[in-house]
Amino acid sequence: MVDPLEAILLDVSRSAAIDTGAFHDAVHLILRSLQQGLAVKRVSLWFYANDGQSMTCYALLDAGVMQSEPLQLFAAQFPLYFAALRSERAIVADDAKTNSLTREFSEEYLPLYQISAMLDLPIRHLGNMIGIICCEHCGLARQWSPSEVRFAGSLADQIGRALNAQQFLQSQQLLEELNASLEQRVQQRSEQLRLTGQDLEKAHQQILDQAKLATLGGIVAGVAHEVSSPLGVALLAGTNVQDLIAELQQKTTDHSLTAKMWDNYLQRISEGQHILVSNLQRAQRLMEQFKATAACQTRVQSSAVQFLQLVQNLLASLTPVTKKQNVQVELAIDEQLNLITAADVWLQILTNLVLNSCQHAFTGILTPKIQIAAAFNTDHEFEFCYCDNGVGMDDITKARVFEPFFTTREHDGGTGLGMSIIRQLVSEKLQGKLELQSASNEGFRLTIHCLA
Repeated sequence: MVDPLEAILLDVSRSAAIDTGAFHDAVHLILRSLQQGLAVKRVSLWFYANDGQSMTCYALLDAGVMQSEPLQLFAAQFPLYFAALRSERAIVADDAKTNSLTREFSEEYLPLYQISAMLDLPIRHLGNMIGIICCEHCGLARQWSPSEVRFAGSLADQIGRALNAQQFLQSQQLLEELNASLEQRVQQRSEQLRLTGQDLEKAHQQILDQAKLATLGGIVAGVAHEVSSPLGVALLAGTNVQDLIAELQQKTTDHSLTAKMWDNYLQRISEGQHILVSNLQRAQRLMEQFKATAACQTRVQSSAVQFLQLVQNLLASLTPVTKKQNVQVELAIDEQLNLITAADVWLQILTNLVLNSCQHAFTGILTPKIQIAAAFNTDHEFEFCYCDNGVGMDDITKARVFEPFFTTREHDGGTGLGMSIIRQLVSEKLQGKLELQSASNEGFRLTIHCLA
């Protein structure tokens, strides 16, 4: 039989509100879940001021109604309560009026709302305590059980997870704004300097270096988002297993453990351990792929490259982009294909191509698809072919697609540098040539020929 509190925890962990950056929605979900699981009238979220001498109520759920009153508490007014919170441990007050840590509220606050018991849990973010979740029981006295305390603590931990998601969303929005202003800044600089000769070559190299760093930054943000999900699930599963073991030890000590209960505990611990291990393994694979991609991205000299592995690692890092549009990726690359080449150049080319497809090609396409093939042809040239089944290009767009700053998505943050950079990398870094095939509603196909 599934424990009701565990069922609520699982539902919260699976909710999209926690990891999409919608922090206000995540707070409402967590407060409602606490109110439901603990059967309390009032649940609230409070954040410390920078000096730690006061805290402000961010949200209050009172009898199912969400309120946003600007309530404040000050350490000078409640010194024992704030001193207890600084220990970063839960405050479990079965009788709030007599408990040494909460009786400071007895004169006004507790009688005003008929509060008889309080359960306050610390909220941590990036290793620091930043606030509390306060659960208040009104009416007759009650005793908080250990499972209720653990349940509330697990939900309080989800606040930090939701804050991480909000910060990631804000960083992503900032990155999009910076990309949107890139074309304007480059045009202004080009006009001011009127670059010629050596100065022009230097500016081209700077643009390439900036594009490489921007690509790596985008991969870092994507990997951070992808890794946070399995780590969050693993943390919750590990906490649940720890709680189950503690309960099992307690029942063993007081001789209340039956054979049926033993089997049930073993099954639940085994399930939690499986979830924990599988999610940690997933996070490990993501980090290994990212480290391999990052190492190649910063390598500027030619070296031996296992090409299929390079492509797979990069695609794994770009999963947040392709997964958003449910893009299917098909690879036709021999796992024995090894090259002596500049890995950072190919990573930049592949990244620009995938981003161009996802940003421009798949509007209205029901089953977006990308195909990547690579092999040596009969002339002993390395032949790389990239295709998508997107909307394609008309003749005017195709004729200008390699021009610097030419874009069909100027108002959507397009810079017009992606394909221009690809042409420059192929011609100057790979000493190769490009062949473009595309037409309206017939997809996109780019073939690169070079010696490798």
